[in-house]
Amino acid sequence: MTPFEVYRNYLALKSHFNNPKYDYFKYNGKSGASPESFSKRKDAMFFQKIAKHRDPHGLMLANFVKHPKIWVRDIAYSESAEQNYLEWTKRMQSLTYSFKSDLSKLDAPFDSNLIVKDNEHPTLLRLLFSEEIQPETVCIIADLTGCMKHWDQELVFDPVWDEMGLFIRKYSPFVKYDREKIKKTLVDFFSE
Repeated sequence: MTPFEVYRNYLALKSHFNNPKYDYFKYNGKSGASPESFSKRKDAMFFQKIAKHRDPHGLMLANFVKHPKIWVRDIAYSESAEQNYLEWTKRMQSLTYSFKSDLSKLDAPFDSNLIVKDNEHPTLLRLLFSEEIQPETVCIIADLTGCMKHWDQELVFDPVWDEMGLFIRKYSPFVKYDREKIKKTLVDFFSE
């Protein structure tokens, strides 16, 4: 990627994760940025540094997953940014293993992890908040079960859910997985 392409991709990812109306996939990761606007930026060196990374898009995505409001300088010049990328890459490469590992942290029966009782967050979300399970696991379960509609109805006027619900919706399209294999893993795990 060129520094300008990194800049456009950065703006698109930032908008995707922070603006409910912008969809990275609908606009093919494009933004209204022009080469002229890029040349006037005082922070162009950050985009030049990111462009030298072996996977500029992955680096930025991994860091937006960890911190949706992250600034470009924190991606370009931070050891934690590279660490976030390495951890995210590892999770993506072993998605089925991570998913199965996270299932062991859920309660039986499976449905009890999705139910909102007394206006409290369901177990699945509490485990995500405490970072005991990975965000990919929640995205996959939300996709397989359709539980987001239930949570939207039950967690009305809940700012924590509003923010996390937006994150799950925005991150889910980036989580590519073998639907049948993961579904079988889930069913088999809770049938034992």
